[in-house]
Amino acid sequence: MKSQYDSYLSFCVLALTLFGTVMIYSTSAVFAEMHFQDTSFFLKKHLLHLAVGVIALFIGLRVNYHQWEKKIPWIMIITLILLVLVLIPGVGYEVKGARRWLRFYMIGVQPAEILKIVLIFYVASYLNRKQELLTSFFRGISPNFIVIGTYLFLVLLQPDFGTVVLISMTVLLMIYIGGGKPIHIFGSLICVSMIAVFLIASQAYRLRRFLAFLDPWDDPLDSGFQIIQSFIALGTGGWFGRGLSQSLQKLFFLPDAHTDFIFAIIGEEMGFLRVCILILLFAVLIWRGYMIAWHVNNNFGKYLAFGITTSISLQILLNLFVVTGLLPTKGLPLPFISAGGTSLITSLFMVGLLLNISQESFRH
Repeated sequence: MKSQYDSYLSFCVLALTLFGTVMIYSTSAVFAEMHFQDTSFFLKKHLLHLAVGVIALFIGLRVNYHQWEKKIPWIMIITLILLVLVLIPGVGYEVKGARRWLRFYMIGVQPAEILKIVLIFYVASYLNRKQELLTSFFRGISPNFIVIGTYLFLVLLQPDFGTVVLISMTVLLMIYIGGGKPIHIFGSLICVSMIAVFLIASQAYRLRRFLAFLDPWDDPLDSGFQIIQSFIALGTGGWFGRGLSQSLQKLFFLPDAHTDFIFAIIGEEMGFLRVCILILLFAVLIWRGYMIAWHVNNNFGKYLAFGITTSISLQILLNLFVVTGLLPTKGLPLPFISAGGTSLITSLFMVGLLLNISQESFRH
């Protein structure tokens, strides 16, 4: 019988992307006018990235996802080269002390964002091929950790701690679903947590972020400033919001208003009730992703869909938790909403893969 794409997933992604485009203009216009003398500066960049993202979505949709498994070694090598290149002064593009971008004409490429889907491909393929080894930590799980750890070490050098946390959590959940023993996963989680504590304590700016998370009002003009301004934005939005483009916090009070903290401005302008609709769209997207993973009839597709959905859902949760003060500040954009070219392109490519897999999951 004829296969169809998941219409619920398609609708959610379309709605989120359109809403994100509107909010990027709303949150960035004043900042763009001040710094670039063009209120639509960030909107134009976003539309360019969106056009590339749509192409990436259709590539993910039309190319049989099993074909990607055959190309994983080459994709891994190319990604490794990009992660090394971005660390080279004069090659990697530095912003706010972090060297995370490569420039290709008008588009900035963030290799760490690409790494998210590359490692999902790698782990899904490994789980598919080495199922019988997963009960052994040293023969089945540790080889994954060595490979993944090498890539994540390069990401830490950028530095990009938030992406490392996101990928680590995604990988551990994929291995658990793939058949890893709970004791191995729990032990690995403890080790990852200990490494995270060491990394936080070893860098002064990370430690300040963590202390600001515990008590932002202890240093309201420095380390606690951003999260306090986020609280003010969310709190003043009320039930119905100030109205589209009427935010006061985006007027140079809240840093990163159109990127990592865009959700706070959405809360201020749209209000609690409309924010609930946004969260509902995210919830339906996640539900459909896991339903696709549940129903697909082959292990590679199952692990791939699970990994993609888990990565997107964790990034949504981490961003929302940061903006609402439930986690220390990390540089993670809100998928489909925040300004961020490579993040948007990668997210749309992953949606294309999910829609591709959905053809095998639901038949009518």
